[in-house]
Amino acid sequence: MRKKSLLVVLVLILLGGTLAGALNYTASNDESVTRILGYDVYKIEGSGNYIIYYPLPNGSVKILKKGKPGFLPTFVKVPRREWVKALSNDEKALYAPPTPLILYVTKNGKLGIKSMTTSKIKLDEENALDLKGNTSPKGNIGVQTTTSCPRGWMDFGGRYCLNPQWDLQFESTAKTKTFNEWISVMGLKVENNVAEKMNFDWILVLSRSTYSYWTVGIDVGPFTLLSVSRGAHFDGWGLDVDYQSFNDLPVNSASWERYLNIKVEYIVAHARVSAYDKLMGEYVDIDMAQVYPVKIHTTGKYTIWESATGGTYFTESQGENAPRITTTPNMWGISKEAEWRRKWLNAGSWEGAVYVRQSQSSAFSSSSSLSVPIGYAGGRYLAGINPTLGRLANALSLTIGFHKYTNAVSIAKYSVNVKPGKDCYAMYSVLGVKVGSSGSKVNVPLVFSVITDGKSPSPPCDPRTGMCATSEGGIGG
Repeated sequence: MRKKSLLVVLVLILLGGTLAGALNYTASNDESVTRILGYDVYKIEGSGNYIIYYPLPNGSVKILKKGKPGFLPTFVKVPRREWVKALSNDEKALYAPPTPLILYVTKNGKLGIKSMTTSKIKLDEENALDLKGNTSPKGNIGVQTTTSCPRGWMDFGGRYCLNPQWDLQFESTAKTKTFNEWISVMGLKVENNVAEKMNFDWILVLSRSTYSYWTVGIDVGPFTLLSVSRGAHFDGWGLDVDYQSFNDLPVNSASWERYLNIKVEYIVAHARVSAYDKLMGEYVDIDMAQVYPVKIHTTGKYTIWESATGGTYFTESQGENAPRITTTPNMWGISKEAEWRRKWLNAGSWEGAVYVRQSQSSAFSSSSSLSVPIGYAGGRYLAGINPTLGRLANALSLTIGFHKYTNAVSIAKYSVNVKPGKDCYAMYSVLGVKVGSSGSKVNVPLVFSVITDGKSPSPPCDPRTGMCATSEGGIGG
């Protein structure tokens, strides 16, 4: 009997070990999320504590799981059906339900947020804020202090201490809100009569190979840590817009502007983690905000022409919520974190002022991504909560990636040619974000260009010196 009992125990141990090994193998999927009996299965690696959460259409944030990385996989029930129910109706739209997010604090003092789109999750390699104060997006700040933390708080040996109950505080402060508004996706401004004539061609094609990205901003005082993390691909209908000039357009006004607008629904989520700044000797909140384009209401195929005599007209249009061409922007503002690239244009001859072409790739890159500013309603919402979230609103943008997916095609093209009447500059902006396990920086274009001689206060950067002015407010449209 004893031998039989021992044999049963050995078999159970063997079977248990085999099952655990099989689960770990299944959960080590770094391409997609493994699902078993309606649960997402994750193999979370690293050290520290994490909290998995999910924004809901009703404005709440649902905490799905709290814990520490362990040997066995983590099973999580994600309430996607609430978003599927909210997004999938009879409307001809593109929609990408949000993915779960994981907020983590590692033992070596890093705080990060990432999207959970694969079963294999690494906590300490992604784009994170170093709570020791050793690094920043602008270089090494080398902050060290020997001041003690408040009693019982988590000390990482550097600048910040965290409340040991940070996850409970996050749960009480996390909020989300969805906005649905017209947003400018491309634009152009010609100032001070610098151009005699111009022509342009802007193309935007969105389909199932367009992926929605979470853009994450973490406020750490004088700068903002920006990163993007892949979400879901869009499903449903497609969008194909070609807006171009009919022959060469004369520029007859001192300030000439055009903006291409589509109707977008996007999520704004925000929360805070309480900290103690040993360097300043004060309690602070590390605020964070995330934005995610969840639905494109403008769909269909459109060819839009603009002529000197006929104005703007559609030669072909079929779809929902047709694009709008405006002379003022519908946006909160170009990100204050954006870098403006400039090109010198000589008077008298035609010049290629700006050319950007984004096409599909197997990975997120500068040539396979596009960002657009958040809308005025979303920016005003964050700025109205507190000044810190207002700073984050000035830095955030909605980001999409063009990736290979079945036979679908997604591209963006932006070209502007100018015949200057006097020497001038052409400028457009790129937004530097961190992406991927290496934490490498990717410059994502925001295609809003300015043709100027620099003798007007409206450009965000002086093209003659390259110096940029920062603004705490947004611009409405």
